[in-house]
Amino acid sequence: MGKENEACVCISEIRSVIQSHYPVKAAEDWDNPGLQLGRKEARVSRVLIALELTRAIVDEAIQNGVELIVTHHPFIFKPLKAVTTDSVEGSMLLDLAEHRIALLAAHTNLDSAPDAINARLSDMLGLSERRIFLKQTPFVAYKMIVFVPEASADDVAKAMHEAGAGCVGNYSDVSFVGKGEGRFRCGTDSHPAIGVPGSAECVAEVRLEMVVSARDLGRVTKAMLAAHPYEEPAYDVFKLESDVRGMTDQYGFGMVGTLPETMTLSVFIDHIKKLWDIESVRACGDPEKLIRRVAIMNGAGAKYYNMCSDDVDAYITGDCGHHDFDNANRRGLALIDAGHYDTEKFIPEIIKQVLDKAFEQRLEVIISQCMKRPFCVYS
Repeated sequence: MGKENEACVCISEIRSVIQSHYPVKAAEDWDNPGLQLGRKEARVSRVLIALELTRAIVDEAIQNGVELIVTHHPFIFKPLKAVTTDSVEGSMLLDLAEHRIALLAAHTNLDSAPDAINARLSDMLGLSERRIFLKQTPFVAYKMIVFVPEASADDVAKAMHEAGAGCVGNYSDVSFVGKGEGRFRCGTDSHPAIGVPGSAECVAEVRLEMVVSARDLGRVTKAMLAAHPYEEPAYDVFKLESDVRGMTDQYGFGMVGTLPETMTLSVFIDHIKKLWDIESVRACGDPEKLIRRVAIMNGAGAKYYNMCSDDVDAYITGDCGHHDFDNANRRGLALIDAGHYDTEKFIPEIIKQVLDKAFEQRLEVIISQCMKRPFCVYS
């Protein structure tokens, strides 16, 4: 397929499909998913998927005439001071730009999504009686009610929407507006936007209501206060019992489930190595410990071992340190470090399936042949 082929797909379409499965709202605050390089209106016919961007993968994309790379790990996490050949990162980005190759990432928004990596790992292990290991509490919903002069209502609403308010399911910019009168007496030391210090006022106002997620609450409040004309805006915030976004029971990190049969830790480790094609794992615990209830989290989930409930026999994750194993031993928890790479190497397949289904023959989606763990094991 050529770049001028009518079957080419706009990058914005691809981004929309990925974000419909893995909403940016589901990402952690420190994360940076989304389009990192390129024009959203550009059209592409060939996409390369990889776990992360490396020099080898940049070269692979260039050699294969790829126009978009989709990675799990974002290449850009922090603002760049410069993009030049003086740095490896700058050289890679310049090479992509010169060959008109865009870059898009789906990271913790994918990690926390249903039917993504932890569901895949749980399916492979045959886990039943599943539940989310670590829920996405930032999706707890609040209702913000603001009283605004009619003339300023649109400006305040726009500021709140841009900060993340008014998202309900697949709808955005959702609000309710009711008209009424605002009455107040200006203090002698006040500086009112409407009225005179020391006088009573009656102003035509609107009651502006929007749903806000816990993640966005602080940002929305700040945006509302900045856009509001009043010196002392009147507003209320209520925590909602209903899950307006429909996410709190679906999104979260990791999975807890029950194995089809009980096995000893040593047998379970051999099972994991064979099942996921892993050369070696690190683990702590009595080799004869019986394992039935298992928690799993892809990537760097070592710090969450203490979130395992007492009924969990083993916790599988990556990037475990000395003290993680030491503390797990004290708890009697079998901690299994199956590796960051080896617990995430199935992610490109998951993204490919999403894109193949969405675009069928309109887009060629290939998985990188250059992916590998960034270190070797010497024994």
